[in-house]
Amino acid sequence: MKKDAEVIVVGAGIAGLTAAKILKAAQKSVLVLEHSDGVGGRVRTDEVDGYLLDRGFQVFLTAYPEARNLLDYKALDLCKFDPGAIILNKKGANILGDPIRQPGSTMSTLLSSAATFTDKLRMLRLKLKLAGKSIDKIFSEPEITTTEYLKKEGFSGTIVNQFFMPFMTGIFLEDRLSTSSRMFEFVFKMFSEGDAAIPAKGMGMIPKQLAECLAPQELLFHQNVSVVNGGSVTTTDGLSYHANFVLIATDPLRSPISNRNSNIEHHSVSNMYFTARKRPFEKPLIALNTLPGKIVNNIAVLDRISNRYSESGDTLISLSLIGDHSNANQNELQENVVSELKFWYPEAVSWKHLKTYHIDYALPNDDHVTNEPGYTTIRVNDQCFICGDYLMNGSINAAMKSGRLAAEGIINTMRL
Repeated sequence: MKKDAEVIVVGAGIAGLTAAKILKAAQKSVLVLEHSDGVGGRVRTDEVDGYLLDRGFQVFLTAYPEARNLLDYKALDLCKFDPGAIILNKKGANILGDPIRQPGSTMSTLLSSAATFTDKLRMLRLKLKLAGKSIDKIFSEPEITTTEYLKKEGFSGTIVNQFFMPFMTGIFLEDRLSTSSRMFEFVFKMFSEGDAAIPAKGMGMIPKQLAECLAPQELLFHQNVSVVNGGSVTTTDGLSYHANFVLIATDPLRSPISNRNSNIEHHSVSNMYFTARKRPFEKPLIALNTLPGKIVNNIAVLDRISNRYSESGDTLISLSLIGDHSNANQNELQENVVSELKFWYPEAVSWKHLKTYHIDYALPNDDHVTNEPGYTTIRVNDQCFICGDYLMNGSINAAMKSGRLAAEGIINTMRL
């Protein structure tokens, strides 16, 4: 039987593209099959009416070790957020920054009501503690919930409710902070040791850069793989492709094979975009909504971070709504969002709705995480491997690492 490649990669998200890059660097022939019309999976950027819209608000953490080894940061033209956040509460808005990395925020941080003075000292202590703790050590620690961890570290209810809860909810996409303490320490370390950034032309530039290693004939779109049999795959259109190995790099809900991860729990998010003539705030920060019963968790003014996000020069406002809002009346949802935000930003009543994304599978559940999936985890059988962040933890770093490990597993198997 004629082989189309040595390895077929099913899925052109971050994990699959990373695997393809590693395989090609090892001189292995690959064929990447993607069901959609573009690369990126959950990390894609659309152009809508002159605006760049990421499918779900995301930031890239420059301290990610896998990314540092595999991406060209200069070519991505990364644009950075300032460390810290704007805290939106019943009293108004105040800034909680990082005086160590940005001395200009010292006074506003000291005056912020979002944390007690002792909390601010504990925050510094936590940064120093994690600076001296390796990633391997973090992921070998016993797991407790993030909520339990924060209490154990001595943080007050004030800073938990005013900062940690909305900030980590925006990252973990769950508002109970049941996410593993390992994940909290890892993410906090990454924020402390690098920058939160976005590529100037959208998050979609990350997978596009990874895909640069592929020739047009090595990356086929609109290929919905439904059957995997040994080294062969078949699409819903009846097309068949053959290889020595197959690597499944889809999220578990789209996997063409049944395995123990197929029913993994996951988190959803809705991402709403508005345009306006005037920015709601000028600081290159994320604003966090701390009110109970809120709809909007966090706000980002993306054109303030990168002016490439707005061709016209009007402002582009991204709102993150945690959970599944796809069944809500969309007009009422927009009205409720504006009504909620006009307390801090009265001009929100004149914002123009641009687009809303409802993302069912946005992140895997991270109540239990690892950073080193075993060989038996990524190898399904003699000819089939799997990769994806759900095998480790919900992050771009984990997606890339799982792709690399699966590719290396295939390469090593070929040598036997």
